[in-house]
Amino acid sequence: TCLKIVSEAVVSTQSTGVFGDELLVFTMAEYHDDPVGVLNTIFRHVGVYIPDLTELREFIQNSNIDNTNSDVKKSFGGMFDETRYLLHNFYQPFNEDLADFLKDPKYKFDK
Repeated sequence: TCLKIVSEAVVSTQSTGVFGDELLVFTMAEYHDDPVGVLNTIFRHVGVYIPDLTELREFIQNSNIDNTNSDVKKSFGGMFDETRYLLHNFYQPFNEDLADFLKDPKYKFDK
């Protein structure tokens, strides 16, 4: 079982051995909007113990978030348009493949 954050999506894979990998994909926006619901779905998907949702919510709310923008990073301003363009173009073919595979256009992350 593996949980990865790829580009703008959270991907959970469950190796079944016989049938290959089963994918469960969420956008980062979905995770940020409902982390408890997304984690609950992932726990069910991979077949592990599902903690009490109230305890899980409290754990998430009280956890330190290590990858936030610090005040120092914020002082530099937003991402350059050129950088955003390069990243979009780099990930676009992979996002289109994912969207086609999942039959869900939201994973194309169009501008």
